[in-house]
Parts: sequence; C-alpha cells; structure tokens
Amino acid sequence: MPNIVPIHNPRGFTRMDNNLMESLASVDLPARELRVVMAIARQTIGFQLETRRLTADDLGKLTNMRRDVTSKAISHLLERKIIYRVGGSRGEIGISPTREWSFYEEKPVNLTETKTSHSAQIVSLRPDVSETKTATSLLYTKKEPLLTLSSKEINPPQPKTELAKLDRKAPFGMAQLLADNPHSIPEQLLADWLTQRKAKRAAVTATVWSTVNAELAKCAEAGIAADAAITEALNSGWQGFKASWVIKRLAESAPVPASQSRHTGFADRNYTDGLIQREDGSYAI
Repeated sequence: MPNIVPIHNPRGFTRMDNNLMESLASVDLPARELRVVMAIARQTIGFQLETRRLTADDLGKLTNMRRDVTSKAISHLLERKIIYRVGGSRGEIGISPTREWSFYEEKPVNLTETKTSHSAQIVSLRPDVSETKTATSLLYTKKEPLLTLSSKEINPPQPKTELAKLDRKAPFGMAQLLADNPHSIPEQLLADWLTQRKAKRAAVTATVWSTVNAELAKCAEAGIAADAAITEALNSGWQGFKASWVIKRLAESAPVPASQSRHTGFADRNYTDGLIQREDGSYAI
C-alpha cells in the first residue's frame, strides 16, 4: 500500500520544497521569527511568487503579533540571511536559498573572571621602597636655603605640534559619471539617479558606478537600452540596481499579444465552384 496520502482540498494548499521544509525543521530560530518565516512563505511560495511586498503591519496581522515585534524579527532574519529583500527598506521580501542560511547564531563570549582573580595576576615592576625617615627629611634641611622657582621654569611651554590634516578623497559626482559613461546615459538621468541615491543616504563611489555599468551591460545583452533601464530603476525607487530586476519588471508590464483566430480565409473562397447558374441568377447543384 503506498504511503502517499492524496490531498483533497478545494480551497487550495501550499507546496513547499523538501529541502526548505527540512531546513525549517533544523534551523535554530525563536518561535516568533519562525512564525514570521512561515507567514512569508505562505504569501510567496503559496502564490508561486519569489518575492512579495510585505510590511511589518501585514506580517503582524498574519502572525497575530505587534508591529514592533515583527519588525525586529524581520531585521534578525535578514541578518541571518534566511530572508532577503529586493530594493530599499520597503522592498519586496522572499525566502533565501537554504545554502545561504545561518542555522546557528554565534553568541559573544562573556568574561567570567572575578575582580580578585584578575588583580592577582598583576605584578608590580617597581622596587620596594627602602628610604628612611632621615633620608626623606634631608629635602628640608635648614643648612641651605630653599629655592623658589617660577611656574614657567617648572612647566616650560611646550612647542605646538600641528596635527596632520587627513587626506580627504575627492567626491564622486556628476563629472566622474560623465567621464565614465560607456552606455551614453543622458546627463539628466544621471542627475536624477544621483538625487535618488542622496535621498536614500546611499554613497556613490567608483566601485558602485562600476557595478551599475556591469549590470547595464547585461541589460544591453537582453535588448534593453541603458536609459530605459535607469528610468525603470528611478520609477521603482530602487536603491540598488540589478539587471534581473529590470528584465523581470519589464516582462511583467509588457502587453499580452492578442490571440489570432484560426477561422480565416472565408473571403477568398469561391462558393459557386461546382454549381450551375440559373436564369434568375441563383445557383443549383
């Protein structure tokens, strides 16, 4: 007798990968975070989606938890790479591949040494004092008058040392973008892109711009112009930029071609072929 039980549920059910189920069973997660992961899986895998925009309020309603609790759970799951987010802080959320998960959280090592045990290890390097009372009193003998020194002689002024100024790197702005513009992106689009990065408090460096140019090259291979890809990123409000995001977004917004009918060619047929024309203009067999 087979051990496979068929599922008969007219309202539908969620199919999950065996590897994902086994990883959820073995990952070391608090109960609240596990509830958040299951809610995300229901809203993405349950609808055959890789990612979906889910806010802390949405997940709070699904898990019956407060918004601040779900927000902390999302942040912790992102740190352990169990979930990932596309775009900024309000982007879409999905379940990460299990090979990227951090199954066990590393806790910092706490010091357990007591003050007594720590102080017992301190060894004094100063020699024992052997001065006598007489040797100390010689500093105040009456045979020679004491000298009074001015404060300037006791603490002479020290020469002022100027701190070396730190070398600041030249800012990476519009001039650098135009100088390294292999895809000929219009200047206005570059200005809008810089404004969006500044609004999201994201730095613009030579490394970041080199990565964007590499992704634009992938867009060109897919037949998408660089200015169209940058425009789509601006309209979507993305902080980062990936060619796969642009290709997916344009594919979803492309119009569906109308299906053509198979019943064609009626106007080209000769319906009088094989018939005999009568005197009144009608046809008969």
